[in-house]
Amino acid sequence: MAELADALDLGSSGVTHEGSSPSFRIAEGIMKAELTDISACKKAFDIEIPEDVVDKELSHISQHLAQKTRVPGFRPGRAPLSVIRTRYRDEIVSEMLQHLLPRYFSDAVKEKDLDIVDAPQYESVDYDNGKPVRFKALFEVYPALNITNYKGIPAEAEAYNVQESDVDNTLKKLQEDMAELSPVAEERTVRAGDFVEISFSGTVAGAGEPLFSEKATVEVGGTSTLKEFTENLTGAAVNEDRSFDVTYREDYPEERLAGKTLRYQVKVEDLKEKKTPELNDEFAQGLGKYNTLEELRTKVREDLEKHRSEHAQEELRERLLKWLEENNEFEVPDTLVERQIQTRMQRLVRDLSRQGINPQRLDVDWAKIQGEQRDQAIRDVKGSLILSHIAEKESIDVSDDDVEAEIDRIAADMNSPRQRVREILTKDSGMSRLRGQIQNKKTLDFLRQHAVIQSPISKD
Repeated sequence: MAELADALDLGSSGVTHEGSSPSFRIAEGIMKAELTDISACKKAFDIEIPEDVVDKELSHISQHLAQKTRVPGFRPGRAPLSVIRTRYRDEIVSEMLQHLLPRYFSDAVKEKDLDIVDAPQYESVDYDNGKPVRFKALFEVYPALNITNYKGIPAEAEAYNVQESDVDNTLKKLQEDMAELSPVAEERTVRAGDFVEISFSGTVAGAGEPLFSEKATVEVGGTSTLKEFTENLTGAAVNEDRSFDVTYREDYPEERLAGKTLRYQVKVEDLKEKKTPELNDEFAQGLGKYNTLEELRTKVREDLEKHRSEHAQEELRERLLKWLEENNEFEVPDTLVERQIQTRMQRLVRDLSRQGINPQRLDVDWAKIQGEQRDQAIRDVKGSLILSHIAEKESIDVSDDDVEAEIDRIAADMNSPRQRVREILTKDSGMSRLRGQIQNKKTLDFLRQHAVIQSPISKD
């Protein structure tokens, strides 16, 4: 649900466009710009920049270059423009194109009142001395939406019940979180679930010197542990040495290892196991605010009930938005989809890092995972465009008080000073994204308030 509420920085969802446009006059000369509709979102401009404008820009660049360039046979700044233009022709033409293409594309966009998604891709750039510049600009615009079926959406609510087993499972997780690593008292070999302190080196096959030599603690059978380490450490004893090979894929994310086979020399330095505390009153008191285990159980139940109630509301909003997505067909810009794929991948990497997993050490096909994100990214973008459109139609705005309240909520959730939260949000357009997220949440609440909700479905 968090993805539905996240703002994708989509901008306005409205756009005005026509099939083609006549030439129109700008500051100098007559620019020819013809607009072609490739699809609802994909467009192309064929633009011609007048010869007099091109010549004036070339002269300006040449004069500026002449003032700062030393040319053999001439005093500094005294070389004739004809010499400068001949000697530095490629550089001058390149700078002219860098100046004029974006400027004239922008003029064409303003003339047609287009709501573009991102900078264009230039192609078929054509220029000869004494002639106009001609080029094609490929770009995308936001889809023109006219959604009217967002009130009275049919949906079923869900009621969640909290069972004693749910409380037990939560307490068990708390036990795991408070577990400590302790040396194994008995003399035995390594087995699954152990934490092994090792010193190791890895040498590329055929090389003399190790590529690296390190110490680490390895969870045997852990999700972030290479299977070769798990297989070869299992059954080893403390102070025992093991040697084995690991072959890395060509597309392995850590470049120095990709496509290589390494011979690992590993020594087991120490053996530890996870010890979980006993579930009793003392355990509850260790968490700070409880005198007995029963008090802790009561608080856990209350938190689960609150969480599941909020989750039920989130799932309802998700179903409402999904209904709108399925009942309103329109094209979404590829640029936004690709941007959202990258956002989802970054979110995945952050989530792994928070769990103490190094994404670079995971033996997974990241290209495949990225490809699998496309369908959901399309839905994310479509949903955000819909929410933005409805918010505009219904004048759903975000006040400063809304922002301050959300900052307070985030600070409480993070157990962090609100000033620190504000500092983080002021970086990288964070405050703008926060406003977008709040607007999306308010719009989802608007949809829920105007939906036709059927009786709750009991769900344990």
